[in-house]
Amino acid sequence: MSDFLLAEGFGNLTDGTHLAGTSREILGDQWSSFDQNFAIEDRADGRKRMIWIGSNTRPGMVTGNLGGISTVALAFRVTRHSADHCTFATFRDSTWILGVVTINAAGNVAYCKSATGTAIVASAAVPLDTETHIEVRILFHQSAGSVHIYINGILADSATGIDTIDQGATLDNILFFTTAQTAYLYTGWKWGDFVIHTGTSPIGDVGVYYLPADADGADSDFTPSAGANYQCVDEIGPDEDTTYNESDGTAGHRDSFETAGIAGMDILSVGVLARARKTDAGAATLLLGAIHGASEDQSAAKGLSEDYLTFTEFFDVCPSTSAAWSSTEVTAAEFSHEVGA
Repeated sequence: MSDFLLAEGFGNLTDGTHLAGTSREILGDQWSSFDQNFAIEDRADGRKRMIWIGSNTRPGMVTGNLGGISTVALAFRVTRHSADHCTFATFRDSTWILGVVTINAAGNVAYCKSATGTAIVASAAVPLDTETHIEVRILFHQSAGSVHIYINGILADSATGIDTIDQGATLDNILFFTTAQTAYLYTGWKWGDFVIHTGTSPIGDVGVYYLPADADGADSDFTPSAGANYQCVDEIGPDEDTTYNESDGTAGHRDSFETAGIAGMDILSVGVLARARKTDAGAATLLLGAIHGASEDQSAAKGLSEDYLTFTEFFDVCPSTSAAWSSTEVTAAEFSHEVGA
């Protein structure tokens, strides 16, 4: 059990395996070469967020199978530092490129039907050196498609009843900054708060915040590789087998953790993120949980592999109230991983 985080924000974090039918997906630290480009930044409101800092490299993130959906919205925050062209999201079915989202040299956010095609919808310019929230919603169809681009929550451009597909049919995966693209991450550009969702647009000024474990909770059944249990899973950016908590496989073994908490914000969902693997040939499962007071909600069993995988469970309501979380409840809660039966 390695690298446990609480992700507060909108939705689900992907690990390259997507559950078809879920309506939202937060893209977290599943980037190749993330150790060179992944960073945590203090926001003006005192909280932290994950950012992606451009450095003329291609991280090559792939979301995994999205299950053949026809409508998707991609939201993110960007600080554009230079007049460079950047193709940062490529939409594909299992074989073909459906289209791409770019920021061109003029700063326009554009949707094109291919990596080299003409923009069919483009917004006004995104300003330089200014954090800007962007959301692009696409209905993939060869004649009745649509594209809507929102800048800071306001509709900037749209088109309906159009052909939005270069080739293929429905969306299966999204690639970011891959080696197949000509665009790089440019020095000084910052990317963060990536959200993929199929709900109503725009989602507004939504952030993805990370709260690492900062103390052991009521349960510490796993054996830490060194130090306290929480110290083995508090990395922002996984260190795999360097620090970890390990169980002998006893069903019900559980660790729970406290966090520093948050204050003064509306919460759409609280997500528990864990990175884990098994060490023997038998079947093994993991449960993720949220605990508040005497009440607990827990995920279904998640199957482990001999390779590290990232697992998440999102809890839209507080276990003790069955209502939306308050900041006070998040701060008081504990979050857990547990060996399944």
